[in-house]
Amino acid sequence: MNIRRIWPLGLLLMSTLAIAATEPTRERPDGEGPWVVRAYFENKAQLDAVAQHNQPWEVHHDQQFAVLEIADRAEYGDLLDAGFRVAIDADRTAFLLNPLGNLRTIPGFACYRTVVESVASLNDIVATYPTLAAIVDIGDSWNKINHPGTGHDLLVLKLTNQAIGGTKPRLFVMAAVHAREYATAETALRFAEDLLARYADDADARWMLDHHELHLLVQANPDGRELAETGSLWRKNVNENYCGATSSSRGADINRNFSFEWGAHGGSSGDPCSGTFRGAGPGSEPETDALITYLRTLFPAARPPDLTTPAPADTSGAFLDIHSYGGLVMWPWGFTTGGAPNGEAMATLGRRMAWFNGYRPQQAVELYVTDGGTKDFSYGDLGIAGMSFEIGNAFFQPCATFETTELQHNFDSIEYLLRTIRRPYMEPSGPSNTHLLTAPVEAGEPIQLVGVADDEAFHQGNGTEGTQTIDGVDVYLDSLPWLAASTPVASAVAADGNFDSSREAWRATLPSTGLTEGRHTLYLRASDSAAEGPVYARDVEVVAAGSTARISGSIRNARSGAPLDVAAQVRLGAQLGTLSDPGAGAEYTVRASSGSYPLQVEAPGYAPTQIQVTLSAPSAQTQDVELQPLCTLFSDDGGDGLVNFTAQAPWGLDNSRFTSAPVAFADSPAGNYAANANVSLTLLPQDFSGAADLRLQFQSYCDTEFGFDYGHVEVSTDGSTWTELWRCEGNASWQPVDIALTALAGQATARLRFRLSSDGGVQRSGWNVDDIRIVGTGATCDAQAEAIFADNFED
Repeated sequence: MNIRRIWPLGLLLMSTLAIAATEPTRERPDGEGPWVVRAYFENKAQLDAVAQHNQPWEVHHDQQFAVLEIADRAEYGDLLDAGFRVAIDADRTAFLLNPLGNLRTIPGFACYRTVVESVASLNDIVATYPTLAAIVDIGDSWNKINHPGTGHDLLVLKLTNQAIGGTKPRLFVMAAVHAREYATAETALRFAEDLLARYADDADARWMLDHHELHLLVQANPDGRELAETGSLWRKNVNENYCGATSSSRGADINRNFSFEWGAHGGSSGDPCSGTFRGAGPGSEPETDALITYLRTLFPAARPPDLTTPAPADTSGAFLDIHSYGGLVMWPWGFTTGGAPNGEAMATLGRRMAWFNGYRPQQAVELYVTDGGTKDFSYGDLGIAGMSFEIGNAFFQPCATFETTELQHNFDSIEYLLRTIRRPYMEPSGPSNTHLLTAPVEAGEPIQLVGVADDEAFHQGNGTEGTQTIDGVDVYLDSLPWLAASTPVASAVAADGNFDSSREAWRATLPSTGLTEGRHTLYLRASDSAAEGPVYARDVEVVAAGSTARISGSIRNARSGAPLDVAAQVRLGAQLGTLSDPGAGAEYTVRASSGSYPLQVEAPGYAPTQIQVTLSAPSAQTQDVELQPLCTLFSDDGGDGLVNFTAQAPWGLDNSRFTSAPVAFADSPAGNYAANANVSLTLLPQDFSGAADLRLQFQSYCDTEFGFDYGHVEVSTDGSTWTELWRCEGNASWQPVDIALTALAGQATARLRFRLSSDGGVQRSGWNVDDIRIVGTGATCDAQAEAIFADNFED
């Protein structure tokens, strides 16, 4: 989709870089082209008209310009005649002329597999997991059909437990339909590898592969991708019948070639040399035809191919097309601002998915008009939820940011979609379940399961999604919740006694009487007034009497000695644990195999603690735990101005966007932040010499350009060397933030700052921070408590 920047290696390593662009004018330039330009539009209709023929590298609606590749003076003149003001982007033009600079071709990007390497990996997967994986050849690429001995098969990796039959809900994922989008194929392939690697020991991975089908086309445009592997910005397929057999502009855009509303809305081009050329007819390209045929075999149509009839709410199945870049989660329609018949349900799904990867959720047409696209076909023709990603911030995404920033968050988002495909129009309206813990039990003892039901996990940055109070959590034992014969064996209770909020810790107890020794699977599903949420699963081991050790004890307030009046989470290692009973004694009990474990205990309002324990079966041991209560060491909501900070202009107070009236701290309260900004709001030095377990808590609204402009939280002990602890980008909704300030504990002149950095590209409204609070424990808190005690008992 949109390119923001693709730089030679030396420039990729720079933290900031100004964009060299001329001032926008309506004058024709010197030279013959090509150029990369910023084209400033007056309205979206003007943008849509140019996007029909020229796929923007990126679009910035807030500043009303698109980044476009212009081939020659004639095309430049067409832009001017259409009413655009145009500025040449010198740096991007230089990149266009030499896209990889001194880099080798794609093998130099160690994190990305070539087409040939991807095929080899698919075969390796099938060899490693023969009962879970198979390859389906769904057709041939243009080159393979027209130039025998070249080209590729279109290979779909089908993942499911082949020993379990019956009709299963299906998710189809495709990637690299636009050849130059390097990160997309690797994301899909690594997601498959990760899911399979977890199958044996992860109950969630296991049930989803047992009872769902996942189909992945990791290289949807292999001919074009091989050209892109040489450093070319190739987008389309390689059909030589369009624009000349040897032209670098030949081919059709597969993502404008699908039959639903093909060429009907000005969202594609009829010019064979255009980057958005729709092809000679609907489904004219062999890659498109193969996809349409295969998708129709997977998904019987759940609605007629019109614009008004919804699919039934309980329709199963979903489609995901992974693109780069831009940080977006999108759903139909792409050709009209009118909502799709199931549009509200897809928006809910999109906001759930965007919560994981932090991308902006939006209806596709918000970007610009497209027609003949994949997600519109999947929904319009088949009735299934049609979604797409724009991942990362470059076509040739640097490996460092791909692996550290993009992968895991997108894995989590794709897994949520896979989890909900039985009813993707319904389940995202219901709560998720997180922080699930259980522990092995000896035969006859009750099974304990704890977790958190959460209806707040939506990205609220573009519109809002309503949340509801949690109604409850049902638990099923070795029985799939969606089967008619299944009934829950237990219903959870709220850890605080009542299900009365949209996020609730809970516990469930169920008998193990009559269960055979070995692994059993607990399935659980939370509900609220809107819907039942998706299914989650955890394994529990039933073991022979005397084969495990038991650790138990009480959890108390370290200052008062009183039992904790809130439930504490008690964890042994990564997967085992329970909640303490907030009643008399605040007791806990956990079983585990013999071994050494970190015993981790945490509770709201207290500093967490960790104790290393060694367990030896069949013994029982007692380990009481004391938690230090947190106290507030600093707080500021801006109500008293900037008295506690040194504010580097234009940092100030904003009365238009806050969580606590009347103001919040803001990097640019009068408007958008500046280009190439580097400005800080620095807390005056704080004396934390008597403090420990420090944490920073605040509310963040981070309206910055995703991937390029950031809000940073940084700390220093000397005022000259700063260490980043956290950063935000492109998350334009209020989010709570909680960060450990380990480096500042015990420091007499502790320093902390909020810093906004930007490049020379796009400017937005910026970063607002509110309700700043630093909490901790230690002698300072003890002195506070003593003072409060003395005040309460003064004569």
